[in-house]
Amino acid sequence: MIYLDNAATSWPKPPEVLKAMAEALERAGGNPGRSGHRLSIEAARVIYDTREALAEFFNCDDPLRVIFAHNATHALNVALKGLLKPGDRVVTSTMEHNSVMRPLRSLEKLRVIVDTVACDNDGSLRMDDFARAIKSRPRLVVMTHASNIIGILMPISEVSAAAHDAGALLLVDAAQTAGVTPIDMKAMGIDLLAFTGHKGLLGPPGSGGLVIGRRS
Repeated sequence: MIYLDNAATSWPKPPEVLKAMAEALERAGGNPGRSGHRLSIEAARVIYDTREALAEFFNCDDPLRVIFAHNATHALNVALKGLLKPGDRVVTSTMEHNSVMRPLRSLEKLRVIVDTVACDNDGSLRMDDFARAIKSRPRLVVMTHASNIIGILMPISEVSAAAHDAGALLLVDAAQTAGVTPIDMKAMGIDLLAFTGHKGLLGPPGSGGLVIGRRS
C-alpha cells in the first residue's frame, strides 16, 4: 500500500509506539490516580512521564500544565469555551480549521465578538490588517500554526509579540505542526498550545492535549 494521508492521520505507526501501547496495557491496567494498588500507580506514572516528555518537547516549565484531550479539536474547544465569555473579543484568521471556526461561531451566539483577519491568496496573514484588528484589545488571539489545506506556516512569533502588546493571550492550533516542525512555547510566545497525537507525533488515535503557559 502507498499511503499519502499522513497529514490527516499518520500511518503506519512506528513499532515503538505499538510496543509502548501493548506494554502499558499489560503492566498498567489500573485507573490512574484512583487507587493505591500497583496497577493504578503504574498507570499514573506512565501518564506523568508522558506529561514530562511533552512539556520538555514544547518547552513548558511545568508538566502539570499539560492537559490531555481526545485530540486538537477537543483541546481547542476546552480553551475557547473556558476562556471566552460574553462581551469578550477574539481575533483569528481566515485560514482557520473548522475546529476553531465552529466553536467561535457558536460563541458568537453568546455575544463573544469575533474579528477575522483576511489572508492573501497564498494563505499568508495580512499583518497590517492584524495590527488594526488587535487595536480593539481582544481577550484572545487564536491562530493555526500551519494550514491543513496549503501548509503555509503562520508568523507565530510576530503574532505573539503584537498580541501581548495588546494585552491578549495567544492560542495556537498546532494540529498540523506538532512533531513536524519545532515548537518552543517560550521562544515563540505561545500562551496555549493545542496539539493532536495521531498526526506528526505518530501517536494513537484519540490522543492530544492542551499545554497551558505561565501567562494563561
